[in-house]
Amino acid sequence: MKVRIQLFGALGVKLPQFASPEGVEIELPDDSTAGDLLEYLKIPDAWHPAVAMNSRLLKYEGRIEAGAEIRIFQAVHGG
Repeated sequence: MKVRIQLFGALGVKLPQFASPEGVEIELPDDSTAGDLLEYLKIPDAWHPAVAMNSRLLKYEGRIEAGAEIRIFQAVHGG
């Protein structure tokens, strides 16, 4: 299935091949989860990513829908 992903925060710098203001279309296997997507993009848990599908936050086991708009955010730390 095809989905469009957008990366926010430092993720665009860390993964320039997927960085684009309008997003990048990628192909995932059917029944992929948010965790599968993060693994495909090689985004480690240590980066504390948050995945939103069609403006709704997903848990890592949440299923991704074909044609979805996916936004991935990196947690911000500091004071």
